[in-house]
Amino acid sequence: MDGMASPDTPDTDAVTRIIQQVAHEVIVPRFRTLQADDIIHKETAGYADDLVTVADREAETRLTAALLELMPSARVLGEESAHADTGQLALVDTDGPLWIVDPLDGTHNFAGGRDGFGVMVGFALRGVVRAAWIYLPIRGELFVAETGCGAYFNGERIRVPGRSDAGPPRGTYLSRFMPEPLRDAVTRALDTRTAPANLAGAAAVEYTDVLRGRREFVAYYRLLPWDHGAPALLLTEGGGAVEHLDGRPYTLRSDHQVTLASRDAELAAQLRGWITVELGDARGAEVAR
Repeated sequence: MDGMASPDTPDTDAVTRIIQQVAHEVIVPRFRTLQADDIIHKETAGYADDLVTVADREAETRLTAALLELMPSARVLGEESAHADTGQLALVDTDGPLWIVDPLDGTHNFAGGRDGFGVMVGFALRGVVRAAWIYLPIRGELFVAETGCGAYFNGERIRVPGRSDAGPPRGTYLSRFMPEPLRDAVTRALDTRTAPANLAGAAAVEYTDVLRGRREFVAYYRLLPWDHGAPALLLTEGGGAVEHLDGRPYTLRSDHQVTLASRDAELAAQLRGWITVELGDARGAEVAR
């Protein structure tokens, strides 16, 4: 991408530099060097083992300051600030420019010394994500997308590859936050018809795995904006699909519901059909929400 800013988006190269600088000054030096008191258990409903580290918090502070310096008129919705003040989630309803920041996606991996973590930043206007960045610093993987301009991996255009075999689609689902009847239906539908992929423990890895053809789908339920806003744009700009069980596309303002990040719309429709059969056609869309 050429990095040129437009009235609706910031300079993509400038944002990339900010993300990489923060990652290499704040996050990477703490990889595999965290002390016990650098890791904190967060009080998160439905997730007793949620973690945050000093790196998450410092990275969000640094990213917020730098992104606001780049665009002073914008607001910032960051994962850690929203955890401290849940009212900040209402920022997704603003029509003005909004940065969406996940300073360290995959905190469990990071704290456990595994390299499957990254920084995710999205830029939204009028509730629509217009630009996205995912940076996996230990792996040296940078993904950037802008609406209508495609997705890029380490500076080269990337599209989801076609299927390489005729076996069952390979992927996984995250059922932790699903209501029980829905969780049971998703389990029945996907366990019997798909091939399992390893749990990545980070949306930054799961979405980019689909984009690169390393897995073909991931099914989600909890739709926090910092987990899905940026990666959903990257995947769709690369030819993939991110759709709800009723076929509507994911948006930054979507409520929690079954959502399929898949290699293409055809696979998303097939997965929806399997889950809906298990739910029962009449109640499928209602129960899925």
